[in-house]
Amino acid sequence: MKLKTLITVFFVLAIFSLQAQNTQDTTQNEQETSVLATADDGHQNDPKIKRLSIGLKLGVPNLASVGLQYTLPILNNHFAPYFEYSSYAYNDSATDGDFKYTEFGTAFYFGKSGKGLYLGLGKSSLKVNAAYNSIDLGSGRTGSGSTKIALNTTNLKLGLKTGGRIYFRLEVGYGFGDLPKTVSILARDNDNPAITENTTEEIPE
Repeated sequence: MKLKTLITVFFVLAIFSLQAQNTQDTTQNEQETSVLATADDGHQNDPKIKRLSIGLKLGVPNLASVGLQYTLPILNNHFAPYFEYSSYAYNDSATDGDFKYTEFGTAFYFGKSGKGLYLGLGKSSLKVNAAYNSIDLGSGRTGSGSTKIALNTTNLKLGLKTGGRIYFRLEVGYGFGDLPKTVSILARDNDNPAITENTTEEIPE
């Protein structure tokens, strides 16, 4: 999979995850939320609701990542803030890339049990340290150089999460942001590193 392809797939999120979650401490939860509880929000203190989710997610652009999600014991358990982090290295003969991806946001569950259908809204950052190993410098010369590519987006997701201590989650969505088409690189001649040249390179397909 090429460097630009790995970055481009960021715009169409297709995520399948397997995670574990822990049941809330009902005694502590009742103390913390007793002031906010009302006559019609009995689901807030439901001991069957799994508050904390920590696990491994497989998908794109993450490929493999760890995540944390907590279903808030207020507002009828509709809201669950989340954070995700992943790191991935890409290598081929012409281009190397080190990817780091972070995202934080909030999921809104339509039900009151922290599972089922939900909408997610978040901010993400995709950072790539890219190394070009075969830059054309003209006259038969080639050079090498590195650069950084940063992509920040706002993500809108629609997902479905099952219940249970071990559960499955499926998400589809879109990231709103601009994908750079070219990068500027200070290239060094591969035969004579003392010779440098500023070049503009396209992100490989």
